[in-house]
Amino acid sequence: MKLYRINALLLKYYYININRIDRIFDIFYWATIDLFVWGFASFYIEQLSDVNVLSILLGGIILWIFVWRSSQDIAVFVLEDFWSRNLYHMFSSPIKTSEHMASVILMGFFRSLATFAFLIIVAFLFYSFNIFIIPVFLLGLSVFLLSMFGWIMGLLVTSFIMRFGQRIQVLAWSVVWVIQPFSCVFYPLSALPAWAAKVAVLMPTTHVFEAMRAAFAGNPVNYTSLWHSLIISVVLFIIMAVFLESSIKKARKTGLLAKGD
Repeated sequence: MKLYRINALLLKYYYININRIDRIFDIFYWATIDLFVWGFASFYIEQLSDVNVLSILLGGIILWIFVWRSSQDIAVFVLEDFWSRNLYHMFSSPIKTSEHMASVILMGFFRSLATFAFLIIVAFLFYSFNIFIIPVFLLGLSVFLLSMFGWIMGLLVTSFIMRFGQRIQVLAWSVVWVIQPFSCVFYPLSALPAWAAKVAVLMPTTHVFEAMRAAFAGNPVNYTSLWHSLIISVVLFIIMAVFLESSIKKARKTGLLAKGD
C-alpha cells in the first residue's frame, strides 16, 4: 500500500465533493431533518414521562451518522466510478484494492466528522443538548466502533456490486436502515421481542448505544461489552476485506468492471 496513491485518490474524491452541490448538500440535509423531527418529537414525549428522551434520541441520531455516512459513502463512491466508467481504468493502473478502499473510507470518515460537528452545533443551539456529557474516551470509542461497522457494511455492499453489478445499487442507500431496528439506536435492548433481541445482541452497534444510554443516565458503562464489540468488528472487517478482494477478482474475470452492469 502506497501513501501517495491514497493521497491521489483522496484528492480526486475531494474535488468531486467540493465541485458538486448535491455531495455538499448530502452532508447536512437529511441529518438535519432527522435532528429537527426527532428533537421536536422528544420535547413532546418528555412532557409525558420523566425519562430524558431528548438525550437518548438526539444522541442516537448524532452517533448513528457514523454508521450511515461511512456505509453509504463507500458504496456511492464506488458506484460513481461505475457510472463514469472510471473503475475499469482505475484497476488497470497500479492502484491496489486496499489503496482504493482506504481512500473512500477516509473520505467517508471526513464527511462523517463534518456532519457530526454540524449536528453538535445545531443540537446545542436549538435544544441545549451537549453530546460531550458522554465521557470523551467513551465518545471516541463509540465513534470508532460505529464507523468501523459502517465500513463493514460499505465493504459488503461494494462486494455485492462487484459481483452483481449496478442492478443492486439500491443497497447502497437502504442497507443501514435494515439493520437500524436491531441496533437499538433509540430504545434499549430490553424493549425488543425475544427473537429480535437475539439478533440485536450480536450487533456491535447495539452495545455502543446501550453504553450511550447508560452514560446519559449516569449509570456504569459496560466496557467489557464494548471490547467484545471491537473484537467482533475487527473480525467482520477482515472477512469483508477478503470477500471484497474475491469479488473484484470475479468482476475482472467476468468483465463486469468494463461493462458496469
